[in-house]
Amino acid sequence: MIIEFIKLRIRETARSSVWQKNMIVNIVFALLMLYLMACFLVVGFVLDKALGEAFPGSDPVELFNRMLLYYFGLELLVRFFMQHTPAMSIAPFLHLPVKRSFLMHFLLMRSIVNPVNYISFLIFVPFASRAVSAVYSGAAACWWLLALFLTIVFVIFVNVYIKRQMVVKPAVSLGCGLAYIALFVLDYFHVFSLSSLSSSLFGAVLTHSLWILVPVLLAAGIYLFNYRFLITHSYSEEIDRTVRTKQIAVQGLGFMSRFGQTGELMGVELKLMLRHKRTKTALYLAPVFMLYGLIFYPNPQFNNSMMWLIFVGVFITGFTMLNYGQFIVAWEGRFFDGILTREGSFSDYLQAKYYLLASFCLISYVLTIPYVYFGTEILWINTACCLFNIGAGAYIMLWFAQYNRKRIDLSQGSAMNWQGVGASQFIVMLPVLLLPMFIASVFKWVGLGSWGLGALAILGIIGIVCGKWFIQAICRRFTQTKYALAEGFRSKN
Repeated sequence: MIIEFIKLRIRETARSSVWQKNMIVNIVFALLMLYLMACFLVVGFVLDKALGEAFPGSDPVELFNRMLLYYFGLELLVRFFMQHTPAMSIAPFLHLPVKRSFLMHFLLMRSIVNPVNYISFLIFVPFASRAVSAVYSGAAACWWLLALFLTIVFVIFVNVYIKRQMVVKPAVSLGCGLAYIALFVLDYFHVFSLSSLSSSLFGAVLTHSLWILVPVLLAAGIYLFNYRFLITHSYSEEIDRTVRTKQIAVQGLGFMSRFGQTGELMGVELKLMLRHKRTKTALYLAPVFMLYGLIFYPNPQFNNSMMWLIFVGVFITGFTMLNYGQFIVAWEGRFFDGILTREGSFSDYLQAKYYLLASFCLISYVLTIPYVYFGTEILWINTACCLFNIGAGAYIMLWFAQYNRKRIDLSQGSAMNWQGVGASQFIVMLPVLLLPMFIASVFKWVGLGSWGLGALAILGIIGIVCGKWFIQAICRRFTQTKYALAEGFRSKN
């Protein structure tokens, strides 16, 4: 039965239209992976020497152990956005003589057989053979590698569990995300040390092999959590109920139609975002980049520079606008012909998109208010940057949207997916990110540095007040290029 399921998986991949159309991309990706693997292997052989030179008198193995929990925390974050949850159509097998437990175990084991999951072992194995075995023993190095393997398995299943819970119980995933953020925030403020905990855990495996039971129990426990979750939600009634719940949740946005044609179009846009992988990823990334300020605000090198603070303010209050707004029209490329022919003015269509981008900026700004902990100046800077994003940045995104005429398949994930990406996506971000810095630098050059923030805020307020005029100007331009946009979206290249 295992062989039959593997055959089905191979056929599913081979018959995929995405695989066939992107054969060249797959070859290029394979070459990049080989290059990356070679780089990892080189790092593994020289890492002990590099650590010894960077920290003279320190034990490279102890230093490496101190960094492992940070590495696995970063890996969990990367996996959340890039790793697809293993899935198969369970419903067709439920009436066949195949044990439900076998289906669940096969589905879970698919999560850990992907060789890409263990690319980091190209660093771990050489380091263990050169540094760990030299200080301890070959057996200790093997136990240490086994502990790393089990920790990676634990991270894989934690990611799978969180992503699956997002469908059934979003509150559980939210709680896990808040706990993850709180853990690193507490470490950042030195409430407790993740590096010391990491050194103790992985160092103990090197000195006493019985400590291997800790990662064994963690991996087995999270595996059982996932198994029980899948068993509970694998009945046909449960599958139908989950689908209906998602549909009702999305249909619940219908209240926006009370705000007229513009509100109805905003509701349609939000439904599109919540129903597709790539658009949802653009939303999931937003909370992560809200923490971007922790890199700059506590650092005196950047905290005393108005230019850097403005850049960070524009970025964190406008990240979702920038990320989603790059494809603000291209998201609907597959049915853009229908948009051109339906009732309603093109002005309402653009107005709805503007309000959506402005809402993203406003929500992001509210989430950045706690940064006032680092000083009230940061609050005023972020306020001015938010006004600039709403009153100028959003219009810039809408204006440049007409130049992206590449079709996007929303059913595909965002990991290593360059569909619809062109030079215009990188060009459009330059004026939004650099124009505020330029305006502030001009005022600083004439000796009126503090007036730069006021200029940004006034520019944003003017844009908000004169929004109707800007929308009409963009609408006139879109009316001239809408057929060229539609022709570009019809192309499958």
